[in-house]
Amino acid sequence: MLSCRGVYCVFFQLWLLTDFTATSSPNVALTGTASQSSTFLFDGAERAIDGTRHGLFTCSGTELGFSHWWSLRLPDMYRISSVTITNKDDLFYRMTDVQILIGNFEEDNGNVNPTCAVISSIPSEGTQTFNCGGMIGRFVNLKLDTLNPFAALMVCEVEVYGELVVPAPSFSAVVMGRNVVVVEKKLCWSDALFYCRDLHWDLLSVRSEEEQREVEEALKNVPFPLTQYVWFGRRRYLMAGTWFWMSGTSETYDYWERKSVWSETSPCGAIATSAPFKWNDIPCGEHLHFICLKDFQSDKKRVEFYSTTRRFTQLSP
Repeated sequence: MLSCRGVYCVFFQLWLLTDFTATSSPNVALTGTASQSSTFLFDGAERAIDGTRHGLFTCSGTELGFSHWWSLRLPDMYRISSVTITNKDDLFYRMTDVQILIGNFEEDNGNVNPTCAVISSIPSEGTQTFNCGGMIGRFVNLKLDTLNPFAALMVCEVEVYGELVVPAPSFSAVVMGRNVVVVEKKLCWSDALFYCRDLHWDLLSVRSEEEQREVEEALKNVPFPLTQYVWFGRRRYLMAGTWFWMSGTSETYDYWERKSVWSETSPCGAIATSAPFKWNDIPCGEHLHFICLKDFQSDKKRVEFYSTTRRFTQLSP
């Protein structure tokens, strides 16, 4: 039986986060659009998703240089189980130390997304499959950074296997210029965090009194009935009284309903959905609605979080 206990969700299952359409995991790369950092002669990016693993004119390639990427934009979000890469017959050594990135952020052509795997090497004309464990995203990138000016990125075929993800219904708003969503799905705190990090950026941080007021206005306008509190990104160290933001923001603005001894409180924070919209510590296993921040934050390093079966993967450097 699945349950949430205390800080973590026991027997955490990623499928709890979203509803999705089950399929036999087809190669969804064939439905996407490919691009790359540069093109050598006629070796365009689309050749790596033409459904042909081998052939003289079916591989993509970039020009020589220090930084290279190949990017696949899928038409929708997918829960990606694996990525299969086929290497060239000649110059096969160019598929070395290449990162496979998966996520939803468009910034830097998708090269800011989390890492599924690093390709150490693939033999000449070899095909290798990398398990991505159900990472969610609409971008699949190959990224190569090197100190060798004669390096290039070449790949004959990229196959992506996964299932379509249908996000839960939500209400969108803008808070101090940041896009947020209130999600119409009740989850425990850690599940809510993973949902936000998989589909958006993070649980929302509230950085000032002005931002608090705008969050309150957003909550007033939500068209569906809300739980008494909604999860946001405030968290406390397990064995200390210090609270922090999971998104990595350093602002220390507080709006607590009460001051309590840390040993008598839960380490998970939530915001009330009715006046005066005070913050409170709520048992982490409670199933509440929650607020996600959608926008990619290039200047923030999110706090790592572990569940019983999953560790959040940091963004690639």
